[in-house]
Amino acid sequence: MATTIRDIAQKTGLSVSTVSLVLNHKKHRISKETCDRVFAAAKEMNYHPNHAAVSLITKRTKAIGLIIPDITNMFFAEIAKGAETRCQELGFSVFLCNTNDKPEKDVEYVNVLLDRGVDGFLLVTSFNASENMAAECFKALRPTEKPIVLVDRVVSTEEYGTSLPCVQSDNELGGYLATKHLLELGHRSIGCITGPMGAQSSQHRLFGHIRALQEAGITFNPALVREGNYHTQTGFSLSSELLDQGVTAIFACNDMMAYGVYRQASQRGMRVPEDLSIVGFDDLPFSEFAEAPLTTVKQPAYLIGECAASKIIGMINNPGEVQENVQFKPELIVRKSTSKPNQHKGAGIL
Repeated sequence: MATTIRDIAQKTGLSVSTVSLVLNHKKHRISKETCDRVFAAAKEMNYHPNHAAVSLITKRTKAIGLIIPDITNMFFAEIAKGAETRCQELGFSVFLCNTNDKPEKDVEYVNVLLDRGVDGFLLVTSFNASENMAAECFKALRPTEKPIVLVDRVVSTEEYGTSLPCVQSDNELGGYLATKHLLELGHRSIGCITGPMGAQSSQHRLFGHIRALQEAGITFNPALVREGNYHTQTGFSLSSELLDQGVTAIFACNDMMAYGVYRQASQRGMRVPEDLSIVGFDDLPFSEFAEAPLTTVKQPAYLIGECAASKIIGMINNPGEVQENVQFKPELIVRKSTSKPNQHKGAGIL
């Protein structure tokens, strides 16, 4: 027979209400020692809450829906890991949905999660979502009045009726730091591979790149910019076009595309950083293990996920409370993929 809160109260000698407050993570003034006793007894007696019964009373499922565009991108995987860990700490579970960057799946998964009765949403919308498709997504959400936190995105849509709280990095500062580093090394012909320009994060990284060039007195040359999609293959293919123009450095607006730039350089017999300097963005775990470890702009993906989860659960527990946007400051991590430009060999010449 399943263990109940009453069984735990009897074992610990505490009241049923005390045990209930602790196990349901309600606000209380119960001492840590007493809480530890309750959790220890619950673990020993293999207690599992009956969420179906609880939801009938509270109208809550203690579940969060998390929609991300690409689970193979380790930046989003780290966000999901941070969000899940924080939700578990606060007594919530997570339904994870991967859209493969297909905006129609944003809408599909929103409806699936609504059917599951989730209490709130963490949304990393698809990069390729048009305004109409984004509106469809929020149109499905609006009648439910479910709380929403955007992650790595900013959306203000009339269809939803308000701007939505978001958790992200300062992408413009990150782009600025990446390009400034290359300029300080002496590079003047710098290629840039952006993310999808429909995404505000991509736009802001490019703005930061341009700001660093202008600050250094260098005229921005649009011919040295290519629009990518944050996947490795575009880093490989688009860097070829930039190298043919003789760039000595490339700023790839995420690490995944930077890995593609490495592969292009290797195929051409070019050395990193002697013949080509590369800067990425994200600081994924693999980036420090390249033959020439990648210089990159670090985003605290795990912390972003944790923060977003804390915020959405705060909105669930305290409806109507005003939620502020959270913006993390990125950090330039200098490794061995960048150096002064090679004065004796043009980057585009083999």
